[in-house]
Amino acid sequence: MAIDVQNFRSVFESEDFHSPSSQHPSQGRKYLMLFLFCFAEFMDSFIGSALYPAINVLETDLKVGPAEVTWSFAAYSATFAAFLLISGRVSDVYSAKWTFIAGAILIGAFSLGAGFVHDKVIFFVLRALAGVGAAMTVPSALSLIVQWFPGGDEQARGIALFGGSGALGNVLGVIIGGAFVQWANWRWILWFIAIVGFLIAAISAVTVPPSPNRRVQPSLKRLDPGGVTMITAALVLFVYAATSGSTKGWGNPGVLAPLVVSVVMGLLFFVYEAAIDPSVAALPPYVWGYKNVPILIGLALLPLFWWAALFFQLMPLMQETYHWSPIMTSVHFLPTGICSMAIANFVPTLVRVASPKWAVMIGLGMELAASVLLPFADTPQRYYSFLIPAMIIGTIGTTIVFSGSNIALFMNTPPEMAGVVGGMFNSALQLGLAIGLAVVASITTSVNHSQHSPSSSPSSYYAGIAAGYWFVLGTVGLMTILVLVFYKPE
Repeated sequence: MAIDVQNFRSVFESEDFHSPSSQHPSQGRKYLMLFLFCFAEFMDSFIGSALYPAINVLETDLKVGPAEVTWSFAAYSATFAAFLLISGRVSDVYSAKWTFIAGAILIGAFSLGAGFVHDKVIFFVLRALAGVGAAMTVPSALSLIVQWFPGGDEQARGIALFGGSGALGNVLGVIIGGAFVQWANWRWILWFIAIVGFLIAAISAVTVPPSPNRRVQPSLKRLDPGGVTMITAALVLFVYAATSGSTKGWGNPGVLAPLVVSVVMGLLFFVYEAAIDPSVAALPPYVWGYKNVPILIGLALLPLFWWAALFFQLMPLMQETYHWSPIMTSVHFLPTGICSMAIANFVPTLVRVASPKWAVMIGLGMELAASVLLPFADTPQRYYSFLIPAMIIGTIGTTIVFSGSNIALFMNTPPEMAGVVGGMFNSALQLGLAIGLAVVASITTSVNHSQHSPSSSPSSYYAGIAAGYWFVLGTVGLMTILVLVFYKPE
């Protein structure tokens, strides 16, 4: 079945939409823009994963306890997820170009600052602020891809490359991060991010054409300040509760209170969005009525969660228990980077040949197979027999799910919703990572603590990790059933 991504051209062909200087950028300039957008998406994911090899060093340098280290990742993911909708509104109402550039600058500035701090709280805050910058780059980049690549096949390829860049950044982050930890300093991970962020902003300022003149005058009302405030607060509180639950216990009032408030605010957000004018709503209720949107947004919870569980669980084990160096640990994850690079560009072809639903089902089936292997990779001797097959099969499957569901989402929604659905999809990606990682960490900690005095053998220490991977398997299995039942064929 041929990919028939909705044709967005009509949105951009009106006389007052383009300024004369930006109507016909050269093909080379267009592909340079696509490279910048994809590189920004690569870095958004890289920021989240590059610190995995530095977990042990973070605990020492910043005096971060083992139970607190998840905040190095959750702080970034929480704000990334929470600010995507408002960033999409700003991009749509004002300027996608300058929203993108501002986001890249914020990533650079806050990552630069985080590289110098020695206080864990300030570090977490700066990581969270970098997440705001990352959130600004995603909907704006998607809007610009839709604008400058309006043809169906060309646009599908651009969106696939964009999504694939995120998947690639997630897996290459651990390898590049390990190199910095081994041969330089973990702080150079953040300084590298800062340098790249500033470069992307500078090159985009002179490469991306001026934003077109909008038919509708920008106004604060069109940003839906009430709605975005509620959903932003709800998402931040929810991620805070989920992450804190793994360290403080789920019955702790400091966990239950934000959890309850976040759920109430989330419900109020949907009621509020249904009551206001859909033309100014950040998340109009009718979006959920488009074919397969609910199941695709649910599916987006899975990819980054699967990779995060793989890296977060195994990297400390390899360094602390197996006594592998950071770079050797990262090298052992090299199959994930190779497979992600190899498969990302073929996902659009798979979607076209097999249909989006069955492409995603193939990916989920591979994730299931990989997740079955992970609980048994409990010694260094089982790296080649269990862990490498799990990495290869799981990474290929997760990349297919990641890019395939992204393509399918744009196939099933109209062009004017590109910013909104792009924000929804990426928000779900980050939520899945933050919440899933918190649950897996909680399971691992609980199982290991229940053993009181685990033996020094790697297989004994692995008991909690294996329990976390059984949860991952159950999550993938549940999502496979939901897609099989509720995904409607195109």
